[in-house]
Amino acid sequence: MDDKNTAVEGYKKAVEKLSSIDINAIIFLLLFLIIIVLISIGLGNLSKKLKAKKHYEDFIKYAKEKGLSDKQISILWNYSQKMGRDPFLALEFKSPFEKVIDYYIKENPDFDEELIKDMREKLGFDYIPYFVPLTSTKDIDLFQGGTLKTEDGRNYSVSLYDKDELYMYWVITDKNIPRLSPGDNIKISFVRRSDAAYTIESKVEEVINENGKIIIKIPHTFELLRVQRREYPRVDVDFDILLGKVIKQENQEVLIWNEAKMVDISPSGARVCIKIEDKERLNIKVGDKVIVTFTLLGRDIQEEAEVMNITEKQKSICYGLKFTEIKESQQKHIFEFVRKEQKRLMDMYKKQS
Repeated sequence: MDDKNTAVEGYKKAVEKLSSIDINAIIFLLLFLIIIVLISIGLGNLSKKLKAKKHYEDFIKYAKEKGLSDKQISILWNYSQKMGRDPFLALEFKSPFEKVIDYYIKENPDFDEELIKDMREKLGFDYIPYFVPLTSTKDIDLFQGGTLKTEDGRNYSVSLYDKDELYMYWVITDKNIPRLSPGDNIKISFVRRSDAAYTIESKVEEVINENGKIIIKIPHTFELLRVQRREYPRVDVDFDILLGKVIKQENQEVLIWNEAKMVDISPSGARVCIKIEDKERLNIKVGDKVIVTFTLLGRDIQEEAEVMNITEKQKSICYGLKFTEIKESQQKHIFEFVRKEQKRLMDMYKKQS
């Protein structure tokens, strides 16, 4: 009974306290808090809209500086937005640009190919430097040679004959002609100089006979298998060096020197060329040991190398060399030169774009 009385007394006191609170004050406080929340949300949305507007205006200004037309700007902006990408990336880098254009093409089968071509040229994406890896088959240079492999495992020589926004056209350059039909699975492999080996897998879209030339039409793709050919990066150069070889002269070994040009270099080797008229004097063969002397970043370098391959041209003969006993410190020095040269070339590429 005491517990019951206690509960009743507690209830009465609670009712008395509630009745003493000003209901109007509570309502005012709640309304005030709601207004504060709504104002915060409104200001947040306004800030986002102003930032988005500024971003759009900056994009238009930058795109116009690059010479793009209103329609070209609209394509890059709208389809970047649809893909959830920053539109500025499509102005600065080739890979995002190509993916945005690919999306646009798929949604607009009647696209203007010349408009896209013009856009690519204005942004400097119509040419890929040798030191930049391919991201799409659209980046493959015309007349790039390669090997086509059919489903039955046979190989045929091919060359990139033409390309547009949708397809590549590979011409058979082999004396044997493969029997191919639309829908057949093929692989095309090729080696890009100073870069890597690439492989494309695709289905034949069409087999075209153009005045006796057999041309294989296949769609573009971003799926390229890339295999790095060398352990170290390599850059093209053009400076004078000395190329030496030990020869026998009157029963004695004599080190003779010849002026040469270094045309590329990496921490593991180099390619050097001499005039064709000096070929007999040195009489260099694959497997021979030679010595190269040159200056790089202020350091005089002299290294022994083995001749790995020989390429003869009309006015020169070039030797692919592999350094045989190069020290780690020397490799690091050459690597530093290669890194700086790649950065310099990349900066030039961006400025031209």
